[in-house]
Amino acid sequence: MTAKPRAFANGALPTSVIMAAISSLALAGCGGEAPTHGNGPRGLFTSTNDCANTEKFNYELCSKAITAAIKAHNDQAPTYDSERICESKERSCERTLNDQYRPRLIGFYVELPEEGAEGSKEPTAKPLYAAVRGEKGFRANDNTIYLETDLSLEFSRNAIAAYKAYSGGAMKGGFGT
Repeated sequence: MTAKPRAFANGALPTSVIMAAISSLALAGCGGEAPTHGNGPRGLFTSTNDCANTEKFNYELCSKAITAAIKAHNDQAPTYDSERICESKERSCERTLNDQYRPRLIGFYVELPEEGAEGSKEPTAKPLYAAVRGEKGFRANDNTIYLETDLSLEFSRNAIAAYKAYSGGAMKGGFGT
């Protein structure tokens, strides 16, 4: 004889089951929201010169922001003991000076402060890596994905070429393939 599932009194679910379901749904949404940012110019670039060659960005601000992003890459990028392990987790890897491996730095997210805004006047930047699932864009250390389809971002031509080369975002088929 098989056991029958126990029905809840009056068909109502216990509060603990409802709370667990709500918590699961809330956690499932983590990481899927649009990234939070200010209203200043934002873009994805491969170098200080690449950043400075756009209309809204200048060399001094790009240099300051990208220098901070390189430091963040050196201090915070995940490291792996072997190239094989790194490549099992990342789309592209680079060797560090201490014979470890980390995701290859392929670009920078740069955000300038909004003109006339109160508070920080410093630009911000994040190191960017190949998106691990082949999305057409980049992944930051915090796993935020920046896609080419986000029209609020300035994507330089070099940044587009970089994600296509390293993220598997290159077009398949067509002329020359």
